[in-house]
Amino acid sequence: MLARAVRIDVSRTRVGLLLVPGCAVAGVIARRMSLAPMLVAALCMFIATMVVLASARRPLGRCLLRSDGSRLQVGDSDTEIAVRDVRAWTIDGRKARVYTSAAGWKFVAELDHADELCALLVGVFGAPLSVARRGSRRARVISAAVAGLGIGAAAAGIMLEIPAFAIFGVPAFLFGSAFTGALSQKISKPRHH
Repeated sequence: MLARAVRIDVSRTRVGLLLVPGCAVAGVIARRMSLAPMLVAALCMFIATMVVLASARRPLGRCLLRSDGSRLQVGDSDTEIAVRDVRAWTIDGRKARVYTSAAGWKFVAELDHADELCALLVGVFGAPLSVARRGSRRARVISAAVAGLGIGAAAAGIMLEIPAFAIFGVPAFLFGSAFTGALSQKISKPRHH
């Protein structure tokens, strides 16, 4: 069966995520000191972090997925995912994610081949981990509205020179955005015993 495949290297992602706080600190220090070498160093650190994070994600394009029972062969190369390496896998419609200790995989099938993708992966890895959105639709809409109103209030406060709008708008945007993101995540469903 054909599906678009993306491989995400776990170790590179971890290195990139460890560099992110360093970039923030380096940026603040460089702006405070206003020295050209510090600004250049902070910029270089930011670029290096972006390169590490971008290189962690490797799109493989449309690949032929095949199974021999104990592993999933991805494409025509030697790329394969052994059953013993898989920690968990999920499927949501036509999108499947497979998690190993070395990499995360994302497979996207055509809409009319979603059942075929599911059957192939169940045949190799067993039953998937069930997932559901963390928050209700109503909670996601409310938090997105708070974020939208917050950014609007902050912009209006800056343009109209009303500090109270900016002071309350920025936190509303930040908290609304954070809650929208958290409530939109898909998490594993609790298993009933």
